[in-house]
Amino acid sequence: MNRHFFFSFLPLTIAASVLLFSCATTAALEEGEELVEFKSIDYEVLNKSNLTEKEVREDCDMLKYILYNCYAGIDEAIENGFDLDGTIETIYEQALKKKSLGSISSGDFNSVIHDVMSKELTNQDLHLSIGGRHVKAAYTIYYTNIWLEKKNDKYFVKDIRKPEKKDKEKGVIPKENPNVVPGMEFTGPENNLYEFMTPGGVEYRYGVFTNKNVRTVQISLENQNFQVPTSNEKPIQSKLAWTGLKTTSETLYISLGDCSQMNGKGDSAKLKEAVWNKYVEEISEAAAGKKNIIFDLRSNGGGYYEYPAKMLTAAYFYNHKSEEEKQDIEALFSNTITENCTLLVSPMSMQSYKNVYDEYWKSGFEMLPDKKQEMYKNYWKNMKKRPVRKHIPLNEYKCNIKEFPEPDFKGDVYILVNRGTASAAEFGTGMAFLLKDKGINVHIIGENSMGAFKYGGMFYYSTVNSGIGVRAGIFFGESPSIKANQNWKGEGYGFKSDYYATNENILSTLILLTQDLEIKDALKGLEKEQL
Repeated sequence: MNRHFFFSFLPLTIAASVLLFSCATTAALEEGEELVEFKSIDYEVLNKSNLTEKEVREDCDMLKYILYNCYAGIDEAIENGFDLDGTIETIYEQALKKKSLGSISSGDFNSVIHDVMSKELTNQDLHLSIGGRHVKAAYTIYYTNIWLEKKNDKYFVKDIRKPEKKDKEKGVIPKENPNVVPGMEFTGPENNLYEFMTPGGVEYRYGVFTNKNVRTVQISLENQNFQVPTSNEKPIQSKLAWTGLKTTSETLYISLGDCSQMNGKGDSAKLKEAVWNKYVEEISEAAAGKKNIIFDLRSNGGGYYEYPAKMLTAAYFYNHKSEEEKQDIEALFSNTITENCTLLVSPMSMQSYKNVYDEYWKSGFEMLPDKKQEMYKNYWKNMKKRPVRKHIPLNEYKCNIKEFPEPDFKGDVYILVNRGTASAAEFGTGMAFLLKDKGINVHIIGENSMGAFKYGGMFYYSTVNSGIGVRAGIFFGESPSIKANQNWKGEGYGFKSDYYATNENILSTLILLTQDLEIKDALKGLEKEQL
């Protein structure tokens, strides 16, 4: 997918001033092409607090247009049974039931849209949001305080590590079940056991992976069910920046708190680019001779996957100094991780796409193959008289190599993730595995990542009268390298960790795995934030 703004958060507000649809076409439709109505993105949003029936109808029609022309996942959803026309009519009918004193409030209309879409949409897309709320809920692990140990292929309760007293007093966590005691045999499903590294060896914590808000769950012990309390981990706060670099004699730690930085224009953009380039150079210098790389992507919500591609190129290929070599490797990372993915082309999505290249990333456009550049230019030139909707292969970048050269780094890579790791950060996680057959061993530490991978290239559109926002992705797909990755569990589920760790024990876990005692001081404070 387009590494320059995959899962980016680019606010391009769309309202409902509509140009007349022209059926004029200069060429016959090709396979997969469909003529659609042309709508301009350059008009005012009214943001009315109260709507007439006519205005609700107009906004429903606009919502339908946006979803069909700007949401790449709509075709998959329809194939899986989603009825777009029927859903829009249900939204309209239920909104009219909220009518009071002759009008429908935009707040009620927003709630109706969200509730109906959440129920009717068939695909699990953690990017799609309407009215500021995600249509689908993310999954997370709710842990109990029950820890188990394995003996002869069976599991037994080792300890009940109670929460701090202050948490109980606040009512955050219900009281422990007094009937659960050490020594009891676990007789439930093993997929509820999460493997942790502890100073005493491998232990297992009982929990559930769910998109519901749960306070208690059942655990089967001695073939009896016991109700026990749960709590979920609070993700660390991201610094929303290119954060830092730490080293020991054996280990390089690099962190990326945000992938949505952009070049843009002007002196500020040049300064930002200079800072980034210096950071990448420092990674390359620090990686030489290291046995371990720790890549911290916790709470990184995404942006452009160019950034992890550049960081991994610098860390894995630190002796490859020429700009041409580095650009080829970066392009191969991006092209491989997005292989077989597609871009939804429509008049509205392509107007937004053009703005990105014109305003923020002209250099990115120039990195596309000449044939791809020409295709975009022709579409932009003719989209009013020939407004075509189609899916095309996602952008590929100029690349003079077909496979990765031998990496300079050979060793272990530890990717730190949590449920706030999403989108481009998950692409970076997948990229880290691409050289596993060349002496690089990748381990995921933390919790499951968010699982916001399949739909991206986010743009923001608004309905005309109510101003209800729709944040939708125009990119679609999972590459073969991701589908083949044993840690990837799919959209909504994310990358499964090899070793689970909460904030409080993530540093001790890394010490146990790397056997590098120096990181205890070098990475002090890791449990609180990226460094």
